Amino acid sequence: MNTIQGFIQGIDAISNFIAKVCMWLVLVLSFIICYEIFCRYVLNNPTKWCFDLSYMIGGTFFLMGEAWTLSKRQHVRIDIFYSRFSKKTRAIIDIVLLCIFFFPLWGGLLYAIIPYVTFSWEMGERSMQGYWQPIIYPFKTVMAAGVGLLLLQGVAELLRNFTIALYGGEQHES
Repeated sequence: MNTIQGFIQGIDAISNFIAKVCMWLVLVLSFIICYEIFCRYVLNNPTKWCFDLSYMIGGTFFLMGEAWTLSKRQHVRIDIFYSRFSKKTRAIIDIVLLCIFFFPLWGGLLYAIIPYVTFSWEMGERSMQGYWQPIIYPFKTVMAAGVGLLLLQGVAELLRNFTIALYGGEQHES
């Protein structure tokens, strides 16, 4: 039991650490967009790189924050009935839904992304959306890492719910 709790806490710690690092990306993204606005409307000289960096940084922020969001139970859910159930019943519902929907969907996505990322690295892929054509394989790697972290956090949630269903205890802390 202590080993499982330690494992869950370790995964939660990884999600928290990644979220704390990635939250600084909002400041970077804000600075880049403000710089672009200044260049475009004050200097009448828009940048060639802002669009590409903004979607890569914004995407990184979003993808790397998914695991933390799951750990804090902040994903959208409809609780009309769920909130009225006991902790044990909610844990059992969560186990079933994780096994039926979460793991097949995100596991399948990770399975599909890995060859996509590998191919991107092999060919030295560049973005064709912007003028300066930046390398894009690091961003595609972030996509796979974000899904992998989300799956890892899903394992923690599954174990946490099994613990609640089998032994009782507290439902997930926010």
